[in-house]
Amino acid sequence: MKKLHYFLLSMAIMGLATLAYAQQNGGNGITDRFFPALGRLLTDGQRQSLRGLIQSQREQLQPLEREMRASRQALLNQITGGQFDENVARQYTEQSARAESEMTLIFAKALSQMQPPLTAQQIKQLKNFQPGRFQDFDQGGGDAPQPIMKLPPPLPRDTNDLPVVQ
Repeated sequence: MKKLHYFLLSMAIMGLATLAYAQQNGGNGITDRFFPALGRLLTDGQRQSLRGLIQSQREQLQPLEREMRASRQALLNQITGGQFDENVARQYTEQSARAESEMTLIFAKALSQMQPPLTAQQIKQLKNFQPGRFQDFDQGGGDAPQPIMKLPPPLPRDTNDLPVVQ
């Protein structure tokens, strides 16, 4: 039971950190929140179009963000309050998930309406994206835009996927 408390606490903290990051970084944070690779793939025109579409949905997004923050805060209070009730915690997590789901749908709709639309190369790169050490995209050929930020090459790793100490 104690492990469940720690797990739920960590999930609540992670969710609050994600919201803070997205709010702090404005338009770029929202692309990273829903599709981590998207911010690196979009051209300036696509990014501007997507930002405009998201801004036009602000009146729908803000109440959902508030609902998600409130339910996660209530979950955190439930976890740390000393009287853990799994049914109440489940209600808070379901509220948060519903709000997150609605926000994701709004973002997906905006992404589908973005102009110019994603190119075949961008779609391929997005589908092949793997976070972590596989984060570099195949930049060979194609008309995909250059990444906003070039990351250093990944460190050598051992058989347990840990960095090799040299």
